[in-house]
Amino acid sequence: MKIKLLLFGLIFCIKFNFAQSIKLKINSKESSIKYKGDHLLHSWEGVNNNVNGVAILNSKGNKIEKIAILIYVRDFNSGNSGRDSHSLEVLEALKYPEIKFYSESISAVGDKVNLKGTFNFHGIKIKKELTGNLKRKDETWNIFGNFKLIPTDFEINLPSFLSVKMENLLDIEYSITLK
Repeated sequence: MKIKLLLFGLIFCIKFNFAQSIKLKINSKESSIKYKGDHLLHSWEGVNNNVNGVAILNSKGNKIEKIAILIYVRDFNSGNSGRDSHSLEVLEALKYPEIKFYSESISAVGDKVNLKGTFNFHGIKIKKELTGNLKRKDETWNIFGNFKLIPTDFEINLPSFLSVKMENLLDIEYSITLK
């Protein structure tokens, strides 16, 4: 009987540890990821308003320790169905439907945040450091900023128009709301 009580107490302490981390979910309705691409003749952008993921806060609930983000290539909308359809082909969305980001560390000083993590896109994993801003109001956290991605780093064949390839640089703007 004592062994059962001791085992139960140990499991209780491990499972319901007061120092346990707090999880927040990304609010898909308030989060977005936007890209902007350029070509010699024109520019375009697309937005994904279906951002999924979670963040883990420290035990005090005052610091984000990790974040995991998942978006689907099919959810980007440029306002041009032909362009979106071609993008799905170029990005091989049937073979590589997801774009993931997992942070390894997050540091914040004031309203500035630094996220070190790994992108998993098009079958390639690339470590990247993102900087942005962090705002908190009550139980809602918002991380937002921008960065650049090089499509060929992910072994994506750049599309061309009139025998001129698009620029090998995408501007990414993100706004992630956690609740």
